[in-house]
Amino acid sequence: MKRAGLLVAAALSVATPASADSVVDLTLDGRPVDRHSGVAVLHHGFVFADAIDLTKCFDGFITLLRSGAATITIGPNTGTFTPGLPRATVNDTVVPLPAAPFRRNGDLFVPLEAFITSIAAAKVRFNAARRHADIRVNARDRR
Repeated sequence: MKRAGLLVAAALSVATPASADSVVDLTLDGRPVDRHSGVAVLHHGFVFADAIDLTKCFDGFITLLRSGAATITIGPNTGTFTPGLPRATVNDTVVPLPAAPFRRNGDLFVPLEAFITSIAAAKVRFNAARRHADIRVNARDRR
């Protein structure tokens, strides 16, 4: 009997909301990007952002493929991100990602830092708690 109680307690601790994603405030050169919350999230220790919203920020072009992947072009750079694969194809080169893109409610979330540095050719800075990310595009802001 005591053993069964331990198993139930262990199962409950795995399902606690502590592992739930949290919203990350996202700015572009100091201006808010996320007007309706949820564009960027902290997911399993990595910051991810909605691929469509990111592409709009940079006046890019996105093609959603039947496979669930998305091909994104911003300026001279093109990348393809596939849910569940910890790699992307950027300008015909396979690059590793810190974590695999995922789908939530039909939206594709991609690792923010990889997207910004590889596709948008910009920089991103996070606060220490990874609850705020600022994308830096302007040359004078790059450090």
